[in-house]
This record gives sequence, C-alpha cells and structure tokens, in this order.
Amino acid sequence: MAGADPKWQKDAADQNFDYMFKLLIIGNSSVGKTSFLFRYADDSFTSAFVSTVGIDFKVKTVFRHDKRVKLQIWVRK
Repeated sequence: MAGADPKWQKDAADQNFDYMFKLLIIGNSSVGKTSFLFRYADDSFTSAFVSTVGIDFKVKTVFRHDKRVKLQIWVRK
C-alpha cells in the first residue's frame, strides 16, 4: 500500500504478543468516541465533525510490565 506507515502495517498484522484485548466503545452520537479512538491510537485529532457510519477500528500495541499487549479498539455509534 503506497504511503502507508510500515509500523502500522506491522502492528495490525503482528501475531507476536503476550495479551490481546478487544475494546468496544459505544455511546450517544457526537460525544467524541471516534475522536478518542484516533487520539489514542494515532495521536491525531481533527476538529472536523464526520459522523461514524458503521464501525471504526484501530489496532495499537502497547508494552506494560515487560509484556506486549495488542489492543483492538472498535467504535460503534
């Protein structure tokens, strides 16, 4: 995929982890669920409002207590 961040591709496809958690964020419309997702997973923020249609999904790998933890984060309207 041209222009894609190789680190993101590695994190999304990487099966080498100690723990995996699937997180589902649900709530009312326009409260910031998707903004939270992008801020946490990508450290990015946009002030433009775009309503989520369906589901947004991100993968983030974090390290805690010498363990590799893979987070699958889903946002549903």
